[in-house]
Amino acid sequence: MTDRPILRLPNPTTTDRLKARQDKRRRPKGVGRQGQGARLGDRFTRLEEVFRGENPDFLLRQDPAGIAPERALVFETILPIQNFQRAAAAIGFELLIEDRLEDYYDIPEELVDENVANAQPTLYATMPTDADLRNLVGMWNSYQAGEKAPRGRAPWWNLFGMLADVRAWGPKDRLTPEAQAELFQRLSDDDDALIRLELEIWPTANADQRSRWQRDTRARLEAFGGSVIDTGSINEAGFIYEAVLVEMSCGQVRDMLQNPFAPDGLATLEGLQFILPQTIGQSLPDVSDGEPQLPVGDLAPFDANAPIRAVLLDGTPIAGHPALDRGVVIEDVHDLVPLSQVAHRRHATSMASLMLRGDLIADGVPIADTRILSIPVLVDQARDAVSPDDRLFVDIIHVALARAFLGDDPLAPDAYLVNFSIGIKGAHFAGRVSSLARLLDWWADHHGILFNVSAGNVAQDLVIPNMRATAFEDVTMQERQTHIEAAQRNNRHLRTLMAPAEAMNVVTVGASSQDATAPVGGPPAGIIPIAQDGEVLPALSSAIGLGAHRSIKPDFLVDAGVHEVRTMPAGDHLRLRVMDQTQRTGLNVATVQRGNPSTCRTRGTSCANALASRASLQAAIALYDDEGPYEGLDLSIRDQALITKALSVSAARWPEAAVARYGREMVRLNGNHSQAREEVCRYFGHGALHSELMREAPELGATMVGVGTLRKDEAAIFDVPMPPSLAGERIGRTMIVTVAWFSPVLATRARYRLALLEAVAHSHDLLGDLIVDDGWGLDMRVGDLNKNIIKRGTVWSHRMVHTGPVVPNYGGDKVLPIRVQCRDGSGGGLSPDDDIRFALAVTLEVEAETEFDVHAEIRDRLRVGVLG
Repeated sequence: MTDRPILRLPNPTTTDRLKARQDKRRRPKGVGRQGQGARLGDRFTRLEEVFRGENPDFLLRQDPAGIAPERALVFETILPIQNFQRAAAAIGFELLIEDRLEDYYDIPEELVDENVANAQPTLYATMPTDADLRNLVGMWNSYQAGEKAPRGRAPWWNLFGMLADVRAWGPKDRLTPEAQAELFQRLSDDDDALIRLELEIWPTANADQRSRWQRDTRARLEAFGGSVIDTGSINEAGFIYEAVLVEMSCGQVRDMLQNPFAPDGLATLEGLQFILPQTIGQSLPDVSDGEPQLPVGDLAPFDANAPIRAVLLDGTPIAGHPALDRGVVIEDVHDLVPLSQVAHRRHATSMASLMLRGDLIADGVPIADTRILSIPVLVDQARDAVSPDDRLFVDIIHVALARAFLGDDPLAPDAYLVNFSIGIKGAHFAGRVSSLARLLDWWADHHGILFNVSAGNVAQDLVIPNMRATAFEDVTMQERQTHIEAAQRNNRHLRTLMAPAEAMNVVTVGASSQDATAPVGGPPAGIIPIAQDGEVLPALSSAIGLGAHRSIKPDFLVDAGVHEVRTMPAGDHLRLRVMDQTQRTGLNVATVQRGNPSTCRTRGTSCANALASRASLQAAIALYDDEGPYEGLDLSIRDQALITKALSVSAARWPEAAVARYGREMVRLNGNHSQAREEVCRYFGHGALHSELMREAPELGATMVGVGTLRKDEAAIFDVPMPPSLAGERIGRTMIVTVAWFSPVLATRARYRLALLEAVAHSHDLLGDLIVDDGWGLDMRVGDLNKNIIKRGTVWSHRMVHTGPVVPNYGGDKVLPIRVQCRDGSGGGLSPDDDIRFALAVTLEVEAETEFDVHAEIRDRLRVGVLG
């Protein structure tokens, strides 16, 4: 219990959403009907001529890269087409992908005009039948004849006018540059050595079609000596996954990469969407098996009858470890426990230790009335833990989650949180949302589960070009950091988030290089500091954002042990290497050494994520504490997930290092504040987590939470009482308003997240008309993040600070109405029947002590409102 418990807002009232102003920027116009006929008419004419022939299907398939029935047909446009998915479905086209193309997409020269800067290149992939292609030709001919679009067909006319290209989905689409690079990395020099790939089949809703493509894939593979290791098929409402795990010789894969257009090769198989390296889940390598550490001492026990509130997906922990005994329940859903030797069960043991006890020396206190369920999904090995090599990892995770939460006898019916401190080998985010990330997003939305996911660790050294070690040591700390920032920008594409950290509905956690206890002894030779003592900076090895569709990722940073750095010469350049083989720094965790339960010091984003899960569990317990906001009430699993998600982001603050970096980015980017803030978000997200603020109000303020449900174009108004004593006071103040939700997601849309929620303050004039108040009635302005950056994910967090020393005068019954509103964030994908549950967290804080108690005044006013 705390003296400053979090407070509960009264239930909101529902009304309509305020409509935003229409975007009036000039948009590309294309080249008109005749210009498009000159550019693309030959392709449609050829299709029409083929249909007039005796055997159109045979003739169409003579061109391996051409348009044909049941071959993925791609439209590339210079602008997205409103409601195109609905218009495509109306004539039988199943739209399988709508994807925003990269900004560097090469728009055809003849389509370029003065508005090219406002172009938004978009790709649409469909799977047409013979009848679909005939329909397409007929519509094109009508468009070319200048006929008016029939009812419901206008999006097709818009598409024809904005069309940059129409083509078949081909080998270069199936083999992305990132997949090719990782496959080359995994190839053996021995052509006869075997390598495993994952082949993702088009996620059509037609199950028979998917089954046929599975058979076609097996037949093509076996024709040149490959074999199928595993198949997977998930067919849920809103999530379809069809894949094959195969094994081929390295020589055959090398040939495919060098000649992807070979007619009988794997990359030309029509049913395949992507050819990928095998998805290998892995933990950070553990090198702690040295001298056993001294016992921690007596630890408070766990209650063996406490409810299971979280699920750990990892390797196998040592449930009987003195630090974990009776706190962890293991369910071997996938029969992996016998494959993990007890002497190697380090990573999951450390994660369970951090979740349940935090740093064993600095903290060590168990979370009240809480146990965790461990479902092993990795096999513990001598150095690390990896997923089974004979199974599709997406299937493994889906089955584990279904067993934990679904069915007549779920293993964890009271759990609301899943800790996922696992990264996918070589799968750094490059714009395409991975199938595993899509799965977690789907689970979060459909079942109300909060996933805490580690951002991932970058194993590669950071290269500082044209610098020697002595020169780096001689410069100031600020100059070192400037060199590091430049090197990180130059190598950004190699240091991005590791799948599935790009997921939209999850909380992604990055690592800050901070210990909870003092280091053991002085630093060894060669270690060079890159931060001042106590300075909060992202760990050098912590993967950086942004996430899917440039959403803020990581969401925040958590202390994850000091990452010591050694300088390494590299010709005329300098390498900075994070030292992992050290017990001098790091967090104190449970582990196994020389086959016996022990402790060690460790670090990394896995640790940060486990501590974030601990903070969430502690916050959930505090919701029910004496005088907690939901004392004596029952919260659903979804509401616990959403409230703790909102509180975690609300409790993050940009440290001084982030503010300083923003200043440097402003200079570098010539005052472009939006881009400067985005650059800082790549590393810090919303800031460093202050976990105590998830459980209690700040010392000079109050934190309030509420929940509600919205549908498309609805709004919910919460009345936040203002402290009477603050009116007219000459005192600085800040306010943070955070909204968290799980959005429905649709992989076929370019704007994958369907629901966008945001909060606005408003008041009424004398005539009763609604007025949006950008100052939120307290004369405030935007703090560290602007309104555009915070709209991209599934957490909307607006941070405001005072613009002057005086708060506007108001009466003793003043309330600040906060309107949380929902709109379609996808351009037509959100159903008006979808209920979007959300949580709101509001923190109001003054910057200096006063004679009055903000928390007490708001608490007293809320008690009247809640009880009333």
